[in-house]
Order: sequence, then structure tokens, then C-alpha cells
Amino acid sequence: MAWPKRTEPVENLTEQGSYGDTQRKNLRLKSFDARIEKRVPLPVQVYLASLAEPRARERTVTEDVSPHGARVLTSRYWQPGEVPLLTSLIGEYPQHARIVYCVPQPNGGYCVGINFEGSTFKWSA
Repeated sequence: MAWPKRTEPVENLTEQGSYGDTQRKNLRLKSFDARIEKRVPLPVQVYLASLAEPRARERTVTEDVSPHGARVLTSRYWQPGEVPLLTSLIGEYPQHARIVYCVPQPNGGYCVGINFEGSTFKWSA
């Protein structure tokens, strides 16, 4: 998932100050660029279904996963903010997710970023 980078404002770095002060400010900015959770490139077969039509589910695969989210390949466009059901084919219970982004792919289809709010998802290969 491509999360927007968050930075905090810092004063003008050209102002007088020691080298160490500048280094601390740069480190402080860089710390906001990292993900909270590490993503693992793991293809997991899943079902993705709309809450409005849960029986019309799509069998698809993840590109990468973390305990609170994943990047999933899909054939349909999902609106950011939409809440689908995601179920692993290996027996995990269906879980509500939130679509964070939906990016069209050059060869057709979409990549969607999903987030599990509050709970974690146990991924199995």
C-alpha cells in the first residue's frame, strides 16, 4: 500500500546551528516515512466480496500482507472507503476490511489496498 508520507514542519535548516542539530531534524523527518508494520510479499488465495452481494465473491490473490492489511489484485474497481468481506481460502473466518486505495493496472484489473481496523488477520500461505 502506498501511504501518504507524513512530515512535521521544521525550521529553516540553513539557519545557524550545529551539524548535530541538522542531523536530528533530518532523522525526525525520516522516521515518519516508514511503515508501522512490515509488509511481507506473500501470495495468499482469498475471496473478496461486497457486503451488498456477498455471494458474488471474487477469488483472487494478495501481493503482500501484514497483520492489519494487504495489497490484493482484483478484477473490479473498488471505491476507497468501501467495506468488503475478505476470506482466506485456508479457513480463516470472513473479515470486514476497508478499501484504502484502488489503482488500475496496465494489463487490466486493479490493485487495492485493504486495511483491517482494530483486529488482525492471520495469513497462511
